[in-house]
Amino acid sequence: MNRHNSKKTKMIAKSAANGSLSVIQQTHHNNKIMKKIILTAVITAIFMTALFCTLAGLTIGNYCVHFVLERNAVGEPPKAYALIMPPSLRHFKKPLAYSEAWQIVSEDGLHLFADCFMNDYDTDKWVVVLHGYGCTRQNSWQIAEDYLRLGYNVLTPDLRASGLSEGTYITMGVKEGRDVLGWTQEIAARHGDAKIVLHGVSMGAVTAMMTAKADDLPPNVTAVIADSGFTSAYDLFSIILEDSFNIPAYPIMPLVDYATAKTAGVSLREAVPKDALKFIKVPVLFIQGDKDTLVPPYMADILYRSCNLSAKDIYIAKGAIHGVANQTNHDEYFARIESFLLPYME
Repeated sequence: MNRHNSKKTKMIAKSAANGSLSVIQQTHHNNKIMKKIILTAVITAIFMTALFCTLAGLTIGNYCVHFVLERNAVGEPPKAYALIMPPSLRHFKKPLAYSEAWQIVSEDGLHLFADCFMNDYDTDKWVVVLHGYGCTRQNSWQIAEDYLRLGYNVLTPDLRASGLSEGTYITMGVKEGRDVLGWTQEIAARHGDAKIVLHGVSMGAVTAMMTAKADDLPPNVTAVIADSGFTSAYDLFSIILEDSFNIPAYPIMPLVDYATAKTAGVSLREAVPKDALKFIKVPVLFIQGDKDTLVPPYMADILYRSCNLSAKDIYIAKGAIHGVANQTNHDEYFARIESFLLPYME
């Protein structure tokens, strides 16, 4: 009887142990399922958040491209520029010198237009004056007037997607650089003895620097005047987002850049004059206003140090804001330019 009870007791204990093990296994299994559910939920949430942020970023990026880089209509600037410079403020006095309408076709088939002002005196000195973002050749007329006084013939082009020139998107100096190369080749073809200066303001300065790095730059091009140029379009837009709008550059800027490359065919990371200056072939005078709140003045120093040529100089215009040193510091501005160019225009 005792032996029977002992055996029965052992069987009950074993059954209880198996039951407990089964409960433990079931609990462990349930925990694994719960972990999978939680992990799946977390991954789904992360994916959906990332998808939402990407779609939102791309929407913002596309909006920025159309707002900042796309022209409104033929002759009209992008909406971003039109907000700060309405038509009522765009009045310019055309130089009284004899002028001709010039036209070339860009490498990608756009018809580009320019005014060519001829000096009263027979001269081989030429300058191509390049306007900034959102502007037209008319913004170059004041500078053209002074170069005419200094004895130059002056070409004032409408850059692509500006003024009369064809094109839908501004590319911040990338494709514009190749366009201006075409203008220098046109001058050289018409006037073989021409000595050509590229004078750009803001985006025009970037365009001049991008032009001057070209392997097929005509030997007629002798110097660059880079006024208020920025180190790269990507860096500049990042600074504007953070400083002017309190919006972090990341992750917005990579998405804006992606939208720009997809829509305009050019990445903002390609508009990098500080890199172009490593390959530039002609002397450069850098000009920068020390009160510039759009392009940080330190960028002029970066550009100057990036230029591998010994034939370079920098002029910091005291009290000048962005792109207007030619007006606010007029006499000193052109005196520095004339002095810098003298050895290269003889």
